[in-house]
Amino acid sequence: MKSNSRLRKKIVVGVALLTMAGLLSLATAPADQPLSKDDITLLLLGSTPSAKIIQSVEQRGVDFQMNPDLAKKFHDQGASDDLIDALQKAGNKAAAAKVSPPAPAPAPAPSAAAQSNPPAAPEPSPEGKPNAPGAPEPRAAEAPPVVPPTPVAPSSSEPVLHTRQSSAPVATPAASSPSPAPASRSSSEPVLHQSAKKQAPQVTPATASAAGLKDPDAPGVQHIIQEFAAKEKIFREARNNYTYHQINKVEELGAENEIVGTYEQEWDILYDDSGKREEKVTYAPLNTLKGLIVTKEDIEGFRNIQPFVLTSDELPEYDIKYLGHVKVDQITAYVFSIRPKEIEKNRQYFQGIVWVDDQDLQIVKSEGKQVPEAKVKHGQENLFPRFTTWREQVDGKFWFPTYTMADDTLYFSNGPPVHMKEVVRYTDYKQFKSRARIVTVESIDKQKDQTTPAAAPPHK
Repeated sequence: MKSNSRLRKKIVVGVALLTMAGLLSLATAPADQPLSKDDITLLLLGSTPSAKIIQSVEQRGVDFQMNPDLAKKFHDQGASDDLIDALQKAGNKAAAAKVSPPAPAPAPAPSAAAQSNPPAAPEPSPEGKPNAPGAPEPRAAEAPPVVPPTPVAPSSSEPVLHTRQSSAPVATPAASSPSPAPASRSSSEPVLHQSAKKQAPQVTPATASAAGLKDPDAPGVQHIIQEFAAKEKIFREARNNYTYHQINKVEELGAENEIVGTYEQEWDILYDDSGKREEKVTYAPLNTLKGLIVTKEDIEGFRNIQPFVLTSDELPEYDIKYLGHVKVDQITAYVFSIRPKEIEKNRQYFQGIVWVDDQDLQIVKSEGKQVPEAKVKHGQENLFPRFTTWREQVDGKFWFPTYTMADDTLYFSNGPPVHMKEVVRYTDYKQFKSRARIVTVESIDKQKDQTTPAAAPPHK
């Protein structure tokens, strides 16, 4: 989104005062005192540059540890992804310092009697080093576990990943509180449903990421990445055999969260036999946005970034890090951080987090933003909101995107921040016949097809 600076006032005096207050507090605080959550909030609300905050975080550290709620709060206040990473590292470092064992006290000098009757030599430890008599096994200090980005409790307007069912899914809405029994459909509350699952992949457990859940070892992580990327490639091919309806809506909000402008378009998405995408605009009321301009990059986001698909062909373009094994809504999933390795000119990428169902090994949820955010002509900036996309099993095999939601504030350097909301819905998935050949998911999970023995010749 671009800022429509011609129709916006200059930055209000209050923002400038907050900036001065944030910088003043940063300068007057003791140099050795770690930053608190309130310090970070004040600096963000004062529009302090992220580079300046990161420098302070690296120099002074923080007195708290990051969690998903804090990350969302700081993102809503304008924190960049680099700042969130710096806060995560500083929080982990502070936690590691707290759990580090104190230096052992010097042993008292042995008495004369003890010197004359020395104790028997202790049993050597498994590593071959003798232990002190009567002392417990020495234990190396462990770094604190990475807090996986588990989502906050869903509101009544957000979809829910439901428990696995024993039969093919039926689209039903989420109730206000998670419940295995789905409620009746509501037009504003789509549900992500799930069918019966196959056996989870065999991976060697390492450490517990969440209560009762095991982390895969390093080879297991790579196996999971390769498997879900292969299934994503097949899913993309399968999706090209479905028509569907897409609703894109952007709302600009005022000081009291009232709607001051709206952009909306509805498309019928069609594909020809070669898999070429065709869009037919079915509804496009007057664009009434005042402080925002929808750009071609935003349209690209509606098409490809927000319904994010990561195939095996695209794996080399991204850095992928395993974050944990968590329970999200009513299913369990592996969590991965996704970042582009390099930004190519005239290309848009996804940067954020994906949840991969731990039995289907398919992406069921993604949260992040579109990158890069670039400056264009006349100093205008093209900024994008953080969004969350939920998927739902449509045909019992593949997870299709059904709902995207963003509620974010865009901080433009040449004007006041703009609070906006965005909702994208994907409905009416219908399969049509095509000459394209789609390989099923099951073929990925099986070994090479066994050779069928030749039929015996008929008796004469």
